[in-house]
Amino acid sequence: MYTTIDLPELVKEAQNKNKNSMTYIIEAFKPKLQASLHQTVVQERENLAQELSIKLIEAIQHYNLEATPGFYDFLDQIEGSSRRS
Repeated sequence: MYTTIDLPELVKEAQNKNKNSMTYIIEAFKPKLQASLHQTVVQERENLAQELSIKLIEAIQHYNLEATPGFYDFLDQIEGSSRRS
């Protein structure tokens, strides 16, 4: 099992059909999903939990790690957008 979360590496492994990595990511996001479910009607929570899990799996499978900017690229994007405002 992983001792620290290296999310990009986990996503890469999950995209390569590593079920343990996919499960680890889902479990890591479970508290956030559960907190969101408390804002919904009790009768809908189970169905919504399943739908959210499916959406999370789809997002992981389709996420493009190469398009994610590095920290300094991200900082340049933020500074560039604030200068245009």
